[in-house]
Amino acid sequence: MDQNTLPERLDRTVIYESDYVCLYADKVRLPSGYIIEKYHQVHYPREAVSIVIFNEKNEILMIREKRYTVGRLEWEIPAGKIEEGESREEAARREAMEETGCTLKDLTFLCSQNPANGMSDCLCHVFAARVGSEGSIGDTDEVASKVWMPVEKVRELLRKNETRDGVSMLAILFALEFYRR
Repeated sequence: MDQNTLPERLDRTVIYESDYVCLYADKVRLPSGYIIEKYHQVHYPREAVSIVIFNEKNEILMIREKRYTVGRLEWEIPAGKIEEGESREEAARREAMEETGCTLKDLTFLCSQNPANGMSDCLCHVFAARVGSEGSIGDTDEVASKVWMPVEKVRELLRKNETRDGVSMLAILFALEFYRR
């Protein structure tokens, strides 16, 4: 058996589909020949972006997201789906404006990630940028507040597990390591 052989989808049952998220039950043959009758997959029709924004003091802009799914306010960075016809960069600029009121400069692509690739094909493109100008939060249904935090305070927030948002955690760590500030 070739070690690089991937599992193969034999059949698909649609459980739910929408423009936002889909759920499928696939019949999958593993490389060993074993068949999984119901391999559940969450499909996201649109890719997403996340943006770590720095200011001139080398602080990071953190937002408090109102997260219905987990029932709490969560420390995060701006993020969201790419709209039809938008580039990744355009989506990053729009999401930053909607969620923080900020324009961006020096927008830099850092990486792409699949936050839960064992069950979902969600693809999130990670960016870092410097703040160009700052205004008010546009989407107050989603964002409760925004705070500029010193890098050390953000590191402490991560160390103490004061955010559980994996997209934000990876993006922040990537930006601290690979974005030239």
